[in-house]
Amino acid sequence: MAPVSADLSCPVCGSELDLAVLFAHEHDQRTLARLLAVSIPLGPRVLQYVSLFTPPKQRLTSAKKIKLILQLLPDLERQAIAHKGREWAVPLAAWAQAIDQMLAARDAGRLELPMKGHGYLHAILAGMADKAEATHEQAREQQLRTGPRAATTHGPASVAALVQQAQPAAATRPAPAAPQPGMSPTVRAMREQIEKKKGMQ
Repeated sequence: MAPVSADLSCPVCGSELDLAVLFAHEHDQRTLARLLAVSIPLGPRVLQYVSLFTPPKQRLTSAKKIKLILQLLPDLERQAIAHKGREWAVPLAAWAQAIDQMLAARDAGRLELPMKGHGYLHAILAGMADKAEATHEQAREQQLRTGPRAATTHGPASVAALVQQAQPAAATRPAPAAPQPGMSPTVRAMREQIEKKKGMQ
């Protein structure tokens, strides 16, 4: 019985393909799928960032690209990095801004290439996170110092109250004496006349 070969051959050209290559491609596809699952818009940026590791006058192999992406994926998935002994929360938008900053520095000739590691990217991300944290802390301290604004209790609460305040208060007039029960109008008029004459004397 002939031994089973570990290679496959193309039925058209007859070229052989090692099964290990197929497994390697599956590993690469899973890596790219993880990257796309993190953020589809961020994927192309990460690939451009990986190109910064290309040696001069050479091409970056697929294996090297996958290795670099796998180094980034855990931090991309948890949206955080460890830098100088501290954990920094880094949202995906910050990753995009940091990579764009590095690509702009490359285009301006200010970036030393090829990159040797992710330290520079982590430094940018940590700086952005530190700035955002300081801004948030300043806003919180400012709010504690000023406190919430109390509702204004001075002045009219409505236009109607404003109009009422503008009008002078009417002089209060004494209410007329209530008529005594059981007295006719004629008797009442006579008594009022008598009271007036007594007041004139």
